[in-house]
Amino acid sequence: MKTEHKVFAGIGLLTLVIVFGGVWLSSKEGAKNTEKLSKSMVGEKMPDQGALHVARGAEHLAYNSNPPTSGPHWTGVAGPGIKDEPVPDELVLHSMEHGAAVVWYREGMDQSDVDKITEAFNNSSGKKIMLVRKDLDVPVALTSWGYLLRLQTIDETKIKEFIETNNDRAPEKAPV
Repeated sequence: MKTEHKVFAGIGLLTLVIVFGGVWLSSKEGAKNTEKLSKSMVGEKMPDQGALHVARGAEHLAYNSNPPTSGPHWTGVAGPGIKDEPVPDELVLHSMEHGAAVVWYREGMDQSDVDKITEAFNNSSGKKIMLVRKDLDVPVALTSWGYLLRLQTIDETKIKEFIETNNDRAPEKAPV
C-alpha cells in the first residue's frame, strides 16, 4: 500500500473514531440528562413572580419569599461559586433564572457549621452559588427558580440532593 493510501486510510479511521466517539458521549450525556429530568424538583414550589428585568436600583414589587425564588431582577449575574460577601438578590435571581441552585446560610453561624455547608456544596455538581444572608430565619435555605427548601439543621445530603436535582432546570440556559 502506498504511503498516500495509508494517510487517507488513517484519516478515514480517525474520522470514524471521532464520529462514533462523539455519538457515544452524546448519548451517554443525554441519558444522564433524561434521568435528572425524570426526578421531581426538591423543595416547596413557590408562586412564580415572573422574570422581569429592571434597572439597577429601580423600585419593584417585594419578593414573596426569603430568600426569593423568582421575580424582578437586574441584568448581569452573581457568578458561580462561594461568595464571601452578600450579593444583591436581583443578581442572584438572574443567576437562578439561568439555572443556578443557591445555598444561603445565616449570617453569624459558627465557622464549623459554615465548613459543613461548604463541604456539601463542594461535593455537589452543577450550576451553584453559596452565600451568606443577613436576615435568614433558618440556618440554611436552598433556592432554585421557583423552589425553596428551608433547613432547620445542616443536612449535607439534602444540600447535595437539592443542588444536583434542581440546578439547570430554569427558564434560561446560560452562564450563572
